[in-house]
Amino acid sequence: MSAELILRSKELFARVFQEPANVIVCAPGRVNLIGEHTDYNEGFAMPFCIGKYTVIAARRRTGATCRITSAGVPGAISTFPGDSSLSPGPEGDWTNYVRGVVFGMLPMLPGGSCAFDAAVVSDVPLGSGLSSSASLE
Repeated sequence: MSAELILRSKELFARVFQEPANVIVCAPGRVNLIGEHTDYNEGFAMPFCIGKYTVIAARRRTGATCRITSAGVPGAISTFPGDSSLSPGPEGDWTNYVRGVVFGMLPMLPGGSCAFDAAVVSDVPLGSGLSSSASLE
């Protein structure tokens, strides 16, 4: 895990949201040695992690609004509801991966809603078959 990615995510969060993050999470990219596209079809797969990561610096908010920014989209903050009014963003919007996770978690959350600010930094190459979307989720 790269200390540089952690530092970059914390700095991005503080710059965009004007306060420090109090949660840092990370997940690696991965490759499938065997079983590409078989795992979700009840087949066998043998994935393994690589030395590239997605790091998210975050902080819980009050209310039901989620705000997210990414080093890959400088200066942009995407906002979406963290409650039953949540819907997909425009086709191809990278935040749809995050929206999907929030949507899946809503039934398990107290009050059926959540709110957070998050800053994403990653060195997992996009579109390279290294599961950058899975590491974000």
